[in-house]
Amino acid sequence: MIYWDNNATTPVAEEVLEAMLPFLREQFYNPSAAYRQAKAVRRALDEAREQVAALIGVHAGEIFFTSGGTEATNTALSQFRRVLVPATEHPATLRAAGEKGLICGVLANGQVDLPQWKECLPGCDGASFAWANHETGVLQPGRSLAQAAQEAGARVHVDLVQAAGKIPLCLADVPVSFASLSAHKLHGPKGVGALYIRTGTEFRPCMLGGSQEDYRRAGTENVAGIVGFGKAAALALQAQELYAHLASLRQNFVEMLRGAGIVVVENAASASRLPHVLNMRIPGCTAESLFLLLEPAGLICSAGSACTSAEPEPSHVLRAMGMPDVHIRESLRLSLSRLTTAQEVEEAAQLFIQAVRKLRSVQSSITGPVVVYR
Repeated sequence: MIYWDNNATTPVAEEVLEAMLPFLREQFYNPSAAYRQAKAVRRALDEAREQVAALIGVHAGEIFFTSGGTEATNTALSQFRRVLVPATEHPATLRAAGEKGLICGVLANGQVDLPQWKECLPGCDGASFAWANHETGVLQPGRSLAQAAQEAGARVHVDLVQAAGKIPLCLADVPVSFASLSAHKLHGPKGVGALYIRTGTEFRPCMLGGSQEDYRRAGTENVAGIVGFGKAAALALQAQELYAHLASLRQNFVEMLRGAGIVVVENAASASRLPHVLNMRIPGCTAESLFLLLEPAGLICSAGSACTSAEPEPSHVLRAMGMPDVHIRESLRLSLSRLTTAQEVEEAAQLFIQAVRKLRSVQSSITGPVVVYR
């Protein structure tokens, strides 16, 4: 099986699993306890905090752990009365913003319309955007968006769930108050994330109870998950050069398809993108019909994001970019990982070519494209 849905989740790295196991077995102690064994567990949490902080260039004391990126984002947005968000944001941001959210449009390449962003900021005490989009991989001009928000008097939350570990990041010199991260997007375990809170930022906790996480999030810590997150962050920091290499593998895949006579349209091709993400369409072939052929053949990808692909509505991300529904329904997301090899790319290209040819053999200009009904 070739797994190319790494924006949805990644396989846990073997080193991460090995780091976690002791805290699921013999080192099971509560890190808040006073005895010697518990203090050793506390030191493991402190080390993980330092590892996650290093991934985004901040101080360890500015990181607190959550159950995932969604909780981190919801917690950050709860600090605002009126928040500006781009139309292409993850559902965790759009739904958390709710009625207090003001939506900003994006350009056809998926990047935020900066003049409109600046026009919308007055009256907002918060602004939130994803540095890298979960469906297209489009990178936002993060420094410019954050700087504009700061100048307008708004605090900034940035969603780093897809970007962290994939591109170099240093938030220390970017005017950001909050940032969300998730372990399972970078070969760590599910069920653990983190929220960065810049030193001096006013903050109201959403989870009340004990003194865990310096009173910022009550509840006994998910020690094994946090240790795994720390190890995954350290590995990702060491492997960032591998992600830069994935841009060439991504392009090789596209060229192999084109070499076989298949027309490939890369969505958001004119924008800076994460090097491992390819959102593309094959004109005349719906994404769902291709997906149904690719999966049993051994190539797993996505017709949208994992958080929305079960819904029949077209992608809100591609729709915000101005794409017509017919093109949206043709769009597939393929997301590689640092484990992807050149041989795997060749094999995936052959599977994709076979799927397209098979689909075209059963459709014509008279019958039209194959449509999957729910």
